[in-house]
Amino acid sequence: MSIFKEIEPIFSYLKQMRKLETYICFDMIFPSTWKIPRKFIIEDKFLNQGTVDDNNIGLSFISEFNEVSINTTQSNILGIINFNLEREEKERLLNLKINELKTIFDKQSLDSLKELKFNFDKNNFITENGKKPETPELVSPIIEDGQDWFRKC
Repeated sequence: MSIFKEIEPIFSYLKQMRKLETYICFDMIFPSTWKIPRKFIIEDKFLNQGTVDDNNIGLSFISEFNEVSINTTQSNILGIINFNLEREEKERLLNLKINELKTIFDKQSLDSLKELKFNFDKNNFITENGKKPETPELVSPIIEDGQDWFRKC
């Protein structure tokens, strides 16, 4: 596999890669609104560089220079990116659905709104093992008061 194919999925957020003796460091820039699930962090190989500007935060992921460690680090970085892109899309979808609901409330009578019901398939809210989805544990310095994205709406 080429270096391009390895770096391309994280390139939009990559500030630089550095060699530190027998380690490699991936310096990443993420939007300051992003949350960092703890499952993607290896405590002794992670450094929060703090705010880069008003909209971004710098994070460094340090890995031993071997295939397994670098693959794990890349997988963790991709996990953070995918988690947040999905979260942003869910927030966009939530706002869209809220606006649709507002339109319904504006156009319908009070009596018809009292009859309004929502039906959800329970299977959509249960994981494959039959349990409710876990709320990811987030790295506290990066999140805002530990709030979930939907509580801001």
